[in-house]
Amino acid sequence: MDKKYWDNYYHRHGKDRSITRPTSFAKFCLKNFFNRIKLNIIELGSGNGRDAIYFANHNHNVTAIDQSIKAIDIEKECLDTKIKKKLLPKALDFVLEDYSQYEKINIFYSRFTLHSITKSDEIILLSKVYNALENEGLFCIEARTIKDPLFGLGEFCGQNTYIYNGHKRRFIDSKIFRKQVSELGFKELFFIEQNNLSIYKNDNPILMRIILEKKIF
Repeated sequence: MDKKYWDNYYHRHGKDRSITRPTSFAKFCLKNFFNRIKLNIIELGSGNGRDAIYFANHNHNVTAIDQSIKAIDIEKECLDTKIKKKLLPKALDFVLEDYSQYEKINIFYSRFTLHSITKSDEIILLSKVYNALENEGLFCIEARTIKDPLFGLGEFCGQNTYIYNGHKRRFIDSKIFRKQVSELGFKELFFIEQNNLSIYKNDNPILMRIILEKKIF
């Protein structure tokens, strides 16, 4: 993950109004899948906390993990007394975290972060998430795919990864990914791959939006 890029990004833009409101993916997940009270949610790559704060404001317990210390500092500044009891920001690498230390995890939430790690880290993370989730727990993912207009632009770094305008992204092949998570044991509850899901200024990416369930009978 490009820690330096994100430290600089949140230093410049972390409090911009356009990225402090909850995302459309957070609203989608809350409305359609987070229908039990007081879920324990871990956000993988929380940035300035926009979605983590949104979930905490809806009475869920959230651990918000991000490698950018600057992003976590901004998130902490945004917490009022009520939210502090429900949201724990942690500055660390979510791939390396030991999730077995958590008592109960109902949800792993990853928006725009899966495409920020390497393929080898993705393999490690998926296994960790599956093993750490409670039965019927969910893994909620939104990420750029190889159908995205930015795919192929800039410097090629291998494994569908490119550096473009100073930003490194690994674009997800959704067919391969869906097969991979199915082989791990996840059940697919929802999948879509299209644009118009998260428009930011002139950027209208093609995203994979997928909800996975750990189901043990």
